Amino acid sequence: MQMGTPELASDSGIEDALLALKEGKFILLHDSESRENEIDMVVAAEHASPKHIAIMRTDAGGLLCLALGNQVGKKLGLPYLRDVFSVASERYPVLEQLNERNAPYGGKSAFSITVNHRRTFTGVTDHDRALTIAELSSISRAALDDGTRGLRRRFATEFRAPGHVHLLIEAERSIAERRGHTELSVHLCRLAGLAPAAAICEMLDGRTHKALSIRGAATYAKKNLIPLVDGQRVITHFLESDNNSRGGR
Repeated sequence: MQMGTPELASDSGIEDALLALKEGKFILLHDSESRENEIDMVVAAEHASPKHIAIMRTDAGGLLCLALGNQVGKKLGLPYLRDVFSVASERYPVLEQLNERNAPYGGKSAFSITVNHRRTFTGVTDHDRALTIAELSSISRAALDDGTRGLRRRFATEFRAPGHVHLLIEAERSIAERRGHTELSVHLCRLAGLAPAAAICEMLDGRTHKALSIRGAATYAKKNLIPLVDGQRVITHFLESDNNSRGGR
């Protein structure tokens, strides 16, 4: 069986990943060697618990973020941070100089604002971040059906900014436009029938002080019985599904 990454010897299929996400378990997700070449630890936002957050910060160690579907971002009126910088740069010119519209590994950044739920205290504890993520997943599911006005009011009432959960917004055309962990994880949540929201965190290596290697991730995945998914599988699935939905055109 040919895989997008030759070293990804423990690669799991999409069905294994979907089952794990549905059951509130982690998956490990590799984007590609030609992009960040990083492994993210991923859990569906609606299942995120303080225990999940603790494992992500200790075993993964990267920046814990919440990836949201593009429709959710639009209905909540969430901006990309790069656009906030552009607007604010008229008053604070340094922001225009700092504003990196395209990431070094290609494509535009998915970062939006940071938030805490209003029932949190500092917002950074495992309990607080799990609460913020879980409540945002509820809003994300509601965004699939509800109108914009009520959702924006609810969002502004229940959350505050700045906070300790970094929000990422899926590209408008998802994987057809951008192939980052944001789009890959949100797509998998959709396929699993879950809210289009995923808590993600890069896996780092305390020995090399770099991103965890694919080999290292495979070892961790095997030891902890976690599916390790090659992002190319997700990309291929998305493109094939998109092509079929357009009648093969």
